[in-house]
Amino acid sequence: MKIALLHPTFWPQAGGVEHVMRDQANMLSREGHEVTIISGAGRETGEPYKVQVIAEIAPADKTNLAVNADLQGGQVGSNFTKYRDRLVKLLGKALDRFDLTIVHNLFTTQANLALTAALRELTGKHRMIAWTHDVAAADADQIVPMGDRAPWNYIRTVTPNVLYIAVSEARRDELAEYLHPTIPAEVVPNMVDPGRLFSLTPEMRASLGSLALAERDLVLFLPARVQMRKNIEFALQVTRRLCEMDFNPLLIITGDKDGLSEGSAHYADYLRQSLPDIIVGNVVFVSEFFKVQDDTLRDLYLLADVLLFPSTREGFGLPIVEAGLFRLPVWCSKMPAYWATEGDGCFVLEDLDEIPKAIDWLQNQPTFRAHRRCRKLFDPGVVYQEFYEPLLANVPTS
Repeated sequence: MKIALLHPTFWPQAGGVEHVMRDQANMLSREGHEVTIISGAGRETGEPYKVQVIAEIAPADKTNLAVNADLQGGQVGSNFTKYRDRLVKLLGKALDRFDLTIVHNLFTTQANLALTAALRELTGKHRMIAWTHDVAAADADQIVPMGDRAPWNYIRTVTPNVLYIAVSEARRDELAEYLHPTIPAEVVPNMVDPGRLFSLTPEMRASLGSLALAERDLVLFLPARVQMRKNIEFALQVTRRLCEMDFNPLLIITGDKDGLSEGSAHYADYLRQSLPDIIVGNVVFVSEFFKVQDDTLRDLYLLADVLLFPSTREGFGLPIVEAGLFRLPVWCSKMPAYWATEGDGCFVLEDLDEIPKAIDWLQNQPTFRAHRRCRKLFDPGVVYQEFYEPLLANVPTS
């Protein structure tokens, strides 16, 4: 499907709507749609969608500023009509090639009432969704002069032939209260794209789909070379026990081979080739796919739920400190870094029978609970499958 996302501003302007549009564009593009951002101010991000700038809809456009000044004074002059008609022509031409236009906020806010008026005239020819982040009529800070007359009343009046989507139940209830006639708006929650939020490296962005993080009950991270003293076998046993307890864990091991030791190289091959079937889909040696450097190491800390660091012998144990700086809970053995940090944020896990207690400890960490919940509920793939897929299935294509 060919989909346009429309809003007066886009990246690099930083705002909630701009972030949502960027995540939305990335998600729809990954799902096979042809996506274009249409904005008055913005530029390409280097991501897999297009950006089309129509300068006349920018907040800083001179005509827009003049018209808004008139409207704030309660006046609708000839400038408004000329501006609206100009936008009808520009947008009519721009939207002709799309099956659907997702209009962010313009049907329920006074950001650009001439643009809202133009869109109202185009709804008969172009399928549109009013993606509602804000309802100006419900905001006491939004003063709307002459609110019962056109064009001010457009943000209080349902636009025909438009499907209204609210980003939350609260916004849905406001639409029901302040928009007339009353309509049953659907709720589609925002998603958050980790690739955008964390500025993930290209390697990590490409890996997100195969890691299936939203499906995992627990994401364990072990940053270590493949050496005997790193006790990677214990980490694999922990993963197996979690699977046997009906968890769906993911153990991510950086796993560079120790080039100084032939024995370590054989040990690395042994670990990879002897994984029990029950955990084959639950263990990833990242170094098999790309070299882990500072930027990808940061990404892995950000994506993980817990650091698993079971070394039998360490001169210090730096990952424990790194995990603390990333606010990441730790399961570890006792080593100098554990004592140096006074064990804060750490659970000592040296016995498989302690795993239930380790899980209980983890469940009591608010940051862990929030991270896992957000990863599962607001993952772009999850939101697309649950909300966008049925929504788009009912949109007629040209």
